[in-house]
Amino acid sequence: MKVIPRRFDEAIKAGYRLRPTLAEAVRITNKHFKGFNIAVLVRDLENLLKSYAKEPVEKEIYVSEPPPTLRIEYKSENCFNEKEGLYVSRTITHENDELVAYHEMLMLPESSRKQGLGKKIIAAFLEQYENMEVKRINLYAALSDGGAAWAKFGFKATKRSEMERILLIAEQSLGEKSKKLKVVRDTFNNYYEKEPDGKAFPIQNWVAIPGMETILKKADSHWHGCMDLTNSKDLLNFKHYVGQKR
Repeated sequence: MKVIPRRFDEAIKAGYRLRPTLAEAVRITNKHFKGFNIAVLVRDLENLLKSYAKEPVEKEIYVSEPPPTLRIEYKSENCFNEKEGLYVSRTITHENDELVAYHEMLMLPESSRKQGLGKKIIAAFLEQYENMEVKRINLYAALSDGGAAWAKFGFKATKRSEMERILLIAEQSLGEKSKKLKVVRDTFNNYYEKEPDGKAFPIQNWVAIPGMETILKKADSHWHGCMDLTNSKDLLNFKHYVGQKR
């Protein structure tokens, strides 16, 4: 699908600032982000976020090269307020001739949480990732409840040192004699004995262990993760978990 100026015009009408210019946004998108339907994503985000964002709202689409980069941001004026702030930021860029998405920020007002809004936002972006043939999603699970939520989504943990830190927290929280701790340790050892430098630890197996969801929600249980969108099984599970965007 070729992007034409009027599709970006819909973003401008919705209050998005384009950088650097409309002409450059169209040119770079057509060259490097084929399949991206800006009009659909803008409508999705407006439908999902407008009633929750405290005015004034800052919206931006930034397109640049090199490297080819596309960033979409939607944030309220009080975006860093833990109870009322809203901030969504996603960047898609080229790495080693592949498109990779970075989930940089997903902060929602307290009043909108536990209603499935986060999943719908993820589903809206995932639709565009598939349109553009994005191969991988990278993220840093660091915000409130993020460590547990992204584990449930099926993201794999990429840094062993972070898993060692969370294992230590589990040891302190669950106690040495806990049968649950044995399962946590076995999951860790079974993976890293086979893959000492592995970058795809199945942290979703941890969040399923009673007591570990609470631990993964702790502020010091942050971790870096990745979703391989070329893995059909993981992608199907991810899509099933996030559900529909509407």
